Amino acid sequence: MENEYRPHTLKMSKMTEETPDVYTIEMDSKNEGRAGQFYMLSVPGVGEAPISVASGFGRNLIFTIRDVGSVTSKLKNLQFVGIRGPYGTGWPWKEYDEVIGVAGGIGIPPIRSLLEEMMDSGRQQDLEVMYGARTPSDLVYKKDFGDWTKSINLQITVDRANAEWNGNVGFVPALLRKAHLSRMAAVFVIGPPLMMINTVKEALKLGYREDRIFISLERRMECGIGVCGHCNIGEHYVCESGPIINYSRVRNDKELFL
Repeated sequence: MENEYRPHTLKMSKMTEETPDVYTIEMDSKNEGRAGQFYMLSVPGVGEAPISVASGFGRNLIFTIRDVGSVTSKLKNLQFVGIRGPYGTGWPWKEYDEVIGVAGGIGIPPIRSLLEEMMDSGRQQDLEVMYGARTPSDLVYKKDFGDWTKSINLQITVDRANAEWNGNVGFVPALLRKAHLSRMAAVFVIGPPLMMINTVKEALKLGYREDRIFISLERRMECGIGVCGHCNIGEHYVCESGPIINYSRVRNDKELFL
């Protein structure tokens, strides 16, 4: 019987610097996970970290990673990466006629994966994406924005502009007011806790249905398969109940956002 804890090794084929502290790695293998799911990536002798997949199912396996710890600071320098997964739940986009993806900061990779899956299914017209970052230099995937805008309505904002920025300025929840899709659209939200809370509040105020709002709770995960209990909060194991979970299931459990 295969040991679920034992990672297999994949070769890295490409590494791209996105921002001063964010990079993207591409593996010499196809993605078997769905948008919103995560893999456990490991560095021998150091440890492992849960990383959301940033590419669509069946495409080359891609991860976008913030350099913040002992594992994430070393992954970009490896020729071979330990990996296990995919784990968790994905965005349920196939269940809805319209989808709005709202991402803040480094939360954009699972929305990128969502975009690719919907494009590959010929449903890009059913998707809008709202994306915000602190400053223009913190925006990830800038080289892809031109291609994305040919396929979807893409709204981008920054908290603080610079002299070269001529786009939206303000917090990402406000972008929902510019959505073209109907109030029956499903709203998929991922980003920092405060951004997710404020986006949900804005969505409800605008008339989006609570049972059509989904949030990502990827945090505090360790084993990835609901055994270690590290991600247990109340009745939830984030790695099993989530990371993608319907807001109506957790609206009264504010600890999940912390």
